[in-house]
Amino acid sequence: MRNLSFALIATVVAAFVFAGARAVNSDYLFFAGYTVLQFVVLATAWNILGGYTGYVNFGSAAFFALGVYTTVFFTKLYPLPIPLLVVIGGVVSGLVGVGMGYLTLRLRGAFFAIATLALAVVLQTLIVNWHFVGGSRGAYVIRPASVAFLDSYIQYLFLIMLTVAVIALIAARAIERSSLGYGFAAIRDDELAAEALGVPTLKLKLIATALSGAFMGMAGAPFPYYIGYVQPATAFGLEYAVNSIAMPMIGGTGSWIGPLVGAILLGSLQQIATVTISSAVNLLLVGLLLVAFVMVAPNGFVGLIREFLLIAAPSRLNARAVIIVMIATYCFVGGILGIVLNLSAVMAPNSVLAAIGATGLILAVFNLVSAYGLLKLQSWSLVLTTIAFAIWIPFSAFYLWLDYAPTSVAFRAVVIVIALVALYYLQTQHVKLLYRTPLSEGRVMP
Repeated sequence: MRNLSFALIATVVAAFVFAGARAVNSDYLFFAGYTVLQFVVLATAWNILGGYTGYVNFGSAAFFALGVYTTVFFTKLYPLPIPLLVVIGGVVSGLVGVGMGYLTLRLRGAFFAIATLALAVVLQTLIVNWHFVGGSRGAYVIRPASVAFLDSYIQYLFLIMLTVAVIALIAARAIERSSLGYGFAAIRDDELAAEALGVPTLKLKLIATALSGAFMGMAGAPFPYYIGYVQPATAFGLEYAVNSIAMPMIGGTGSWIGPLVGAILLGSLQQIATVTISSAVNLLLVGLLLVAFVMVAPNGFVGLIREFLLIAAPSRLNARAVIIVMIATYCFVGGILGIVLNLSAVMAPNSVLAAIGATGLILAVFNLVSAYGLLKLQSWSLVLTTIAFAIWIPFSAFYLWLDYAPTSVAFRAVVIVIALVALYYLQTQHVKLLYRTPLSEGRVMP
């Protein structure tokens, strides 16, 4: 697919997302969606330097805060339209990215990562002592109640962040499939060999830091209008640095779609956890998932799918491979959601609810292990996945007995139908043939 076609498709999808959100007409959906889209931009921006080029950046919060305080500065000096502030925030952060890159990109590995972390500390110290933008006491940014063509101002902010996210994804995909992306990949794979072959490594690394920093600054520019009150501890928050790294790592750093998958998954989970449990567990969830993926799937979830398709469908996609990927994805997403939703039940004072929550947690773990086994073509995964789906049917039926609300009935009915269909499909002969031999023992494809 050409870049122009991808840009058109991304724009159409974004238009449908915005139209769907407006049809639901819930302010909370726009508030939560803004946060998820913000992380899509941050994860995509981090991936340009950390994923494509191989330079791990711990200073994401610094570039995000530069965009935030660029808006605060101009709001106090001379208020400008938010789209223009987004552009200015990107330019400021991109220039700082070039400066940081020129000073630090001669360092490699852990030394570069520590240098980026030091940049965040230095910038935060400067902001704390800069009284014009509020200093340590913070600054208020009063937003209008609404805009002319939308129902509320949060819809306007959502639309702006959706636009920035689409631009970031289009740029990331264009970079990945261009000579610039191939140069980034050469640096990531072996920088010394790339230099020996004449690749202008320093120039390419400066471009990567500029692009990465610019998109992070663009993500931060609308934030003061979103939150209303900004202080250094908020703008330089740990969650921005952690999520910017974790989301591409969990989704997959090898392509533009990995950060998108990771950001949507983790961002949505954090919003659900905030509502059902507490915002304090957000970083705990991110940390646990990051450790798990680094240990068992260093290429991320998208990387697992690619490895599976290379073996299960080496020449071209077939229905069997696609359906198994869909089942594995369902197990993975269901397992993650199950952990979040059942944690609140486990902590309930009611012993019956706690027991149900504990059972749900065990099933959620079963789902995650099943998804991993299916994508790694492990022979035991069919048995484990069958057990997991077989247990989910009575478990969902029990929840139906507890809750007769229309939305709950519809959701549980869909879960039961999917489980029945998956159980039938996993027992077919052509699926069993695919998993008849463990991967470690070699495989002849049927």
